[in-house]
Amino acid sequence: MNESRELVNREDRAVLVNLSDQEYFSNQATLGSYTVPARGAGQRYALLTLFGRTELYDMGDDRKGEKYWTARDIARSVVAEHNPDADLRRFGVFVCAAALPTEEELIAAQARQDSFYLEQIQQADLLYSRAPHRPDSITDVQRRAARALGIDRPWLVNMAAMSECPACGGMVKVGAAVCRHCAVILDEEKAAKFGIVRPATAKEIPQTAPARNEMEPAGVTVDAAFRGGKKK
Repeated sequence: MNESRELVNREDRAVLVNLSDQEYFSNQATLGSYTVPARGAGQRYALLTLFGRTELYDMGDDRKGEKYWTARDIARSVVAEHNPDADLRRFGVFVCAAALPTEEELIAAQARQDSFYLEQIQQADLLYSRAPHRPDSITDVQRRAARALGIDRPWLVNMAAMSECPACGGMVKVGAAVCRHCAVILDEEKAAKFGIVRPATAKEIPQTAPARNEMEPAGVTVDAAFRGGKKK
């Protein structure tokens, strides 16, 4: 087998169309890695051309095999048409029949994307109705769906970066002065600026002299009083 020959067949082409403003990456192992470009501002879609190619694989005992993959087969694998959980057609990515998509293909792809996005918004609404104070339970895809369709929702907020409280392990916003879970001060300078005082510990509580027994004469200890003597 001559491995120096051209493995890519540039006469065999397939075109991917992306209606979304997100790019997608796909690693096809021995068939290469592909990045589906995002639709740019003012564009209706973005295109990616793929080529057919010969896959070389190891059969063991110093033997090598080969298999030819058509450009359309590779394109369908990149889109993950075989995997419902990763199928990019839900996001407006599809393999068009020719070098450019037809109007019918674009309309069908847009309808498929809109349907998926509406499902995501409905799921987000259900999650938020159960936990209205937990907008962090809404996924990025669900937020993207609402923005893509221009649908406003109370859970459509920009989530702040979170970090783990070193004291209790609860998640708090990055830069917070106080942990909202255990009230430990995380930023001394910011806490002081806003008048937040750290709770006093046992060692920090000032030690005051014990109250004098009202029955004890001034300058006489209780023991001395019982003995009838005065404190030395």
